[in-house]
Amino acid sequence: MRNYFNLPAATTCSLLMFFSACNSHIYVPNTVNEPLLKEKHEFKGSVSPTNFQAAFAVSNNIAIMANGQYVYDLGINIDDEESDDLFMDENTRGGVIEGAVGFFKPLDLKKRMVFDVYAGYGNGSFKTLSDDYSSSLGTVNDYLLRSHFNKFFIQPGIGFAHPAIEAAFTSRFSIVKFNNLYAGAKAFENQPDRRVNYLNIGTKTLPFYEPAFTFRAGYKYVKFQMQLMFSLLLNDEAYAGYEFNEYFLPVAFGMGVSVNIAHWYDDFRKKKKE
Repeated sequence: MRNYFNLPAATTCSLLMFFSACNSHIYVPNTVNEPLLKEKHEFKGSVSPTNFQAAFAVSNNIAIMANGQYVYDLGINIDDEESDDLFMDENTRGGVIEGAVGFFKPLDLKKRMVFDVYAGYGNGSFKTLSDDYSSSLGTVNDYLLRSHFNKFFIQPGIGFAHPAIEAAFTSRFSIVKFNNLYAGAKAFENQPDRRVNYLNIGTKTLPFYEPAFTFRAGYKYVKFQMQLMFSLLLNDEAYAGYEFNEYFLPVAFGMGVSVNIAHWYDDFRKKKKE
């Protein structure tokens, strides 16, 4: 049996985490793209083992972004051993592609603090195994769970941007509509109620609140990036009788490299010499 962090409804507001068993994640939130752009024609991109992101300022206040995710190195595990990864169902594979348009604006004269808000759309899919799978019971396809989904999101954020350090808090609100849900013939074989609950995910439009804390450190064009994000199903009281939370990864932690091409770095250095 596999154990992971879970955030049930009773403790959503306090963000308490504890171990929860029997999760099969068909939705893994991708890294929040928080570019903290400051000026026209600035470009910022980032890459990590499972995410890539890019943002470009087409004017002094308007920007576009593109995001991609593919969980690929945590593929189907046919062993019966427990997972040591607290943030990921090791059997999950899949991802999402997103595009967005946004508004950004520096908040102070020195342009250290930046506010931005982006709205976008994404499309993706994931597959995993039901938690009753065992390599001695049958083939992987018999226990396969697969989902496809469309996603709309809006993400306001605020952060501090300096040539050496950047830090930001972003609130992403996502509306996810699942479709074409699939469960293998033996998935939930002795648990018909859970099978019905799983398939009922496709009958609901699910709202998620996905706050993220992003930190970057380095200098000028290249920085180390890390992000901690929570994914909380909102208003789950409205889904009484459906055990939805176990299918959605509640905590994500990522690390990667961020690249920023901007003129304001040179302007910052000139002003520092004056």
